[in-house]
Amino acid sequence: MTQKWAVIPVKGLTESKRRLSPYLGDKKKLVVEALLHDVLSSVLKSDVYDRVLVISPDENVGAIAKGKKVVFLRQSGFGLNHAMEQANRLAIRADVTSLTALLADIPLAEPQDLVEISGMGNGRRGVVMVPSLKGGTNVMTTRPPGVIRPSYGRWSYSKHLRQAQLNRLIAYSISNPRISFDIDTVSDLIELQRRDSNMRTSSAKVLSNMDLVLSPIHLSC
Repeated sequence: MTQKWAVIPVKGLTESKRRLSPYLGDKKKLVVEALLHDVLSSVLKSDVYDRVLVISPDENVGAIAKGKKVVFLRQSGFGLNHAMEQANRLAIRADVTSLTALLADIPLAEPQDLVEISGMGNGRRGVVMVPSLKGGTNVMTTRPPGVIRPSYGRWSYSKHLRQAQLNRLIAYSISNPRISFDIDTVSDLIELQRRDSNMRTSSAKVLSNMDLVLSPIHLSC
């Protein structure tokens, strides 16, 4: 039976987005929670995936990631690549057809975006990726799971693409301005407020209650 899984790795409510800590302080956790909520909401509304995994070393994340199709997986190692390797092993044992990894900081992703990604490749062996504006990999579907090794970090998109080429896999790259936009810096938060001025996302709503005041120092963070 064809099974599609999605996995959302989360470093932790306090460990995630450290570059925002000097500016947001304790409020950073609210932003991290809101970002995860937005991604989970789009994943579930897309109705594409048979199971959604949220993996994190932080048990507090598990309290947030609850739902009919959502399973919390306690991360056994450290770092994003270890999280994805753990998810891949579980998916391989379950004989899953495809595994889609989505980073937990892409609040503008919409359900139809994920439907489009799921339909790429017509079920053939390969990789579908959405690069970030900063050279990372914000969404990646591997069919089957583990067909390439997770290589997240600086310039991960080019690393994943190179692996696919070396393994003679079909590789699709999707240009999507919503998914390519992720949150790392204060400038990203301000850009999110600009892009989502109607506050459709939970992340924009949380930011609207924080009364953000920018300075040149904050913008350089």
